[in-house]
Amino acid sequence: MLSKDGVIARYILAFCFFFLSGSQMLTGAAGAISGILGTIELATAMLHYSPLYELYDLLKARSYHL
Repeated sequence: MLSKDGVIARYILAFCFFFLSGSQMLTGAAGAISGILGTIELATAMLHYSPLYELYDLLKARSYHL
């Protein structure tokens, strides 16, 4: 599981890839690859971090200390 900082970095990287292809700074095959890499980065960020996992860990720790 990635740390919260690692996930934020992946979100930023995904945004950069989407921005490059969406603003047409990259076109053709390079733009397509940039869009694919953005999708991959976004998916890995979403799979490695979810606020629900944090909430579950907090509830588990709270019930353990009671």
